[in-house]
Amino acid sequence: MTISGIQLRCGPEHYAAFSVTLGATVTAGLMDKREDTVGVYYEAGDSGDTVTFVFKADRIVVSKDTTSGVTFTAGDKVYYNDYLNKVTSTTSGNTLIGIALEDADEDATTLEIYLDGTPRS
Repeated sequence: MTISGIQLRCGPEHYAAFSVTLGATVTAGLMDKREDTVGVYYEAGDSGDTVTFVFKADRIVVSKDTTSGVTFTAGDKVYYNDYLNKVTSTTSGNTLIGIALEDADEDATTLEIYLDGTPRS
């Protein structure tokens, strides 16, 4: 299943976001990397629209890489794969963005995570 719309599982006091002007059409719930920050579009928009980009959330469901061997146990580190626009357990070439809040086997298409997409040095 592909994420259709954002799936925040926390109230507004438990997430952080900023506004972005789009260069292309996006759908709500799509993961992306804006400059050095990873997050999820809160709403859909077309090129030129200004939308909200959530970069921190206590609980959010995101799209998961279904490649063989990509599994999670609650508490595992979660990485963002900017080629797939999905989360993965593969560290090489990917960006650390939080922790898994549930177990997921390789066939799972979504994962609930604690998202912290702020840049790390």
